Amino acid sequence: MANRRTHPDLGIQIEERSGVLPMSVLRDLKVSRGRRRAMVTGGRWRVVPGKGVVTTPGSTTGEAAWREALMAVGPGAHLGGVTALEAHGLRGYVEPRIHIWVPKGLEKKDIAGVRVHETRRWTASDAMPVGVPRSVPAVATVQAALWAVSLRQAMLCLVMPIQQRIVRVEDVQKELDRVRRHRFRKPLQAGLRDIALGAESLNELDFTTACRTRGLPEPTRQVVRRLTQGRAVLDAFWEPYRVVVEVNGAGHNGLDVAMRDELRITDLQVQGDAVIPLSVLTLRCDPDPFFEALERLLRARGWSP
Repeated sequence: MANRRTHPDLGIQIEERSGVLPMSVLRDLKVSRGRRRAMVTGGRWRVVPGKGVVTTPGSTTGEAAWREALMAVGPGAHLGGVTALEAHGLRGYVEPRIHIWVPKGLEKKDIAGVRVHETRRWTASDAMPVGVPRSVPAVATVQAALWAVSLRQAMLCLVMPIQQRIVRVEDVQKELDRVRRHRFRKPLQAGLRDIALGAESLNELDFTTACRTRGLPEPTRQVVRRLTQGRAVLDAFWEPYRVVVEVNGAGHNGLDVAMRDELRITDLQVQGDAVIPLSVLTLRCDPDPFFEALERLLRARGWSP
C-alpha cells in the first residue's frame, strides 16, 4: 500500500526532474531500498553511487544529463558558462562537456564529460531561483567567455547569447565589470563596446593602424562612391588595386542592413572592385588570418612591398 501511495508523487518527480532523483527525494517519497534495488536489478533504473538514481537505463542527454551531472557533483553545484546558456536556449554552439561551478573549497571529483570550476566570484545569488540550478544569463555569458580556451572562442561566447536575445549587452557589461583580473578582460570589454555601438570610426582607425604595423599599404578611408542604390561611403579603399574592406559592427547583423550590404558589395564588384567584409570582433580577437588573406589579395592585384 505504501508503494501505491507514493507512486503518483514519484511519477510527478520523475517528470519534473527529467528522470534524475537524488537520494533526498527518494527518501522524501519513501521509496524503500528494496524497491530501488528491484528497479535497478530489473534494468529500469540506473544508480549514481551515493547520489541517487536515474530512471532511464541508458545514457542521458539534455536536461537529464545536466541534472545527472549536478547530482554527481553534489550540493552547491550549478550549471555555468555555455551549459547554462544552453539551458537558457542558446543554439548553435557545440560544447562536448558540461560546465558546472561550485564554491571554492568544495571537494571536487573527476566525472567523465564534466568540467567543474571552483569560484569565489559567484554565489547562489547569481543563480536562477527555479528550474535546473544554473547561472542567470548575464553571469553565464561572462563565465563562458572567461572559461574559453582562446580569445576567439571567448568572443564567440560573448556575442552569441546577445545576438540570440538571451541576454542584454548592458547586463553582460555589469557582470563583466565585477571581473577585476583576467587575461581576456580588456579585449572582452572592447568587444562589448563594439557589439553595443556597431562599427565606429575607432574600429576603422584600428584597422588602418593594423595595416601599417603589418607593412601593408594604408587605405584611403571614407571614400564616397555612387552606386545604383545611391551614395555609399567605403570604410577602406585601395584605389590602385581596386580593393575594398568594409568594417562591420554588430549593427550589420540585422536583416535589413545585411540586405543593403549585399547589394552594395554586388554593385562594387560589378564596377571591378574586390570587396571583403571584416567583422570588428575578428579585428579584436583573431585578425591575423584576415590580414594574411588581404595581403594575398593585394599582391594578386598588383601590389608589391
